Amino acid sequence: MVTTQTEVPQSLGVGYGVEVQILDRTGLGLAGQVRAALPPELIASGSSATAVVTYAVSVVDETAPEYVVTVDGLDVYATNVPEALVDWLARDIDTAVARGCADMTFVHGGVVGWRGLAIVIPGREARAISHLVAELVRRGAIYYSDRFAVLDRQGRIHPYRVPLEIDGIRQRDLRLIQNDVIAEPLPLGMVLACGGPPADVWRPSVRSGRRSALPLVDAMVGPRDDTRLANVVAVVEPTLVTLQGPWPDPVGAAAHLLDLVDEAHVSYAVHALTEEAGGITDHLARAARTRLHSEPARPTTPFRRLIATPYVQLSDFLPSADRDQLLEHALRWEAEFAESGVVGMTGKNNVDHDARKSRTLPPGRFEEVWDLFEGPLRGVLAYARKELGIDWFPLGKLERQLTAHGPGGFFVPHVDTGHPVAATRRISCVYYFHPTPRRYHGGELRLYDTWDTPTGTTGAASWTTVTPEDNSLVLFPSTAFHEVRPVHTESDAFADSRFAVTMWFHEGERPEPASSDGLTP
Repeated sequence: MVTTQTEVPQSLGVGYGVEVQILDRTGLGLAGQVRAALPPELIASGSSATAVVTYAVSVVDETAPEYVVTVDGLDVYATNVPEALVDWLARDIDTAVARGCADMTFVHGGVVGWRGLAIVIPGREARAISHLVAELVRRGAIYYSDRFAVLDRQGRIHPYRVPLEIDGIRQRDLRLIQNDVIAEPLPLGMVLACGGPPADVWRPSVRSGRRSALPLVDAMVGPRDDTRLANVVAVVEPTLVTLQGPWPDPVGAAAHLLDLVDEAHVSYAVHALTEEAGGITDHLARAARTRLHSEPARPTTPFRRLIATPYVQLSDFLPSADRDQLLEHALRWEAEFAESGVVGMTGKNNVDHDARKSRTLPPGRFEEVWDLFEGPLRGVLAYARKELGIDWFPLGKLERQLTAHGPGGFFVPHVDTGHPVAATRRISCVYYFHPTPRRYHGGELRLYDTWDTPTGTTGAASWTTVTPEDNSLVLFPSTAFHEVRPVHTESDAFADSRFAVTMWFHEGERPEPASSDGLTP
């Protein structure tokens, strides 16, 4: 299959010195779909390319489509399933980048960061690696990859943050990219080399120094390069601790691994000014032997799980005419907007500019346009419940309000169920609208992750940022911690405000269970 002069491949980005291009002759919009499956490190286009790989994708038969992928003039893959095509392209791009990168060494495996050190799980047992990486991230570790450990010439680990999947299911509750944390290159601190069936009690051998890097060598991507291999071993072995044994239970092992790194840092700090200081490697090895081989086993820290708040964002939610009618209504009744309140201890709304600054349209005036939302909103409820992982509940009232955030408007972090009068809220919905072009910046919805512990839940210091796009609806669990970031408008004009309709699906009364004779008691 020959590319004509008018066909220009589209660049997906440059990552680790390799540019990936795609020539899509299918009409499927493959570039966008493949980008979504690639790690951000490959699509940032922030570096120059020393190698280029181009995929040409064509349709063989329009009546019964078969999609064929060609690389360097050779047909390398064919399928009639678009989803399989995207999956194959994403995985082959991973391999092409790993093999084509001249300056980095790629190792099959998973990686997390914790306390400034990288924990690497080398190998090709993808499912087991993904399970363990997922549990480490749930405990608060920083996600680096479940596909490759990427080492530079100094032995530091770089991120390769592919979407994490287990059994083909994307783990949407995991915080894979932390907005407040830059995934910088980390020194390699620990390798977890696993193989064979799980043991009842996990007591891996602890190795440091010579031969501790062998599990990395065994899992390297591509043909053996003795020069690069020798460089990697020489750089990482002096500061590496390797735990080698059978596959552990992911939940228990995740707790032990993070705890022993914490203990190593404490021990290192305590002995920093003594003759026994040594390096962090010495303390890490000692902590591993103490925690994993002492009798009885050392207790782990209490259970904790970091949960990323799920959300759904729907574009073009209302017909254009309805969206225009709503905006015209809000602008017409500018004079009736009053200061927004927050629910106080008594259950009443109180104005508190330390917590919230916005203006709200009186309920009666908003009811004049409520019929624009009633049908569309109820129509997405079943879909929203499924995507948010919320069990079925009997629908109660549909609470709503229309607000405008002007200059300096904001709402501090909070949950929508924080008072008994709001305890039955289940799904929060925010519809955004504004004149175009938008004449403000800021005002993003920040959805905080949640720490789940035996004593309850609390907001975490990591989050997802959702931009308020015109005519879009965002839905999320009402129990989630969230805030409205400060709004900065181009002028004091009311029309420059950030307008939003906030709505809540409440849970109604559940039906009484039937008695054994089929009659309600």
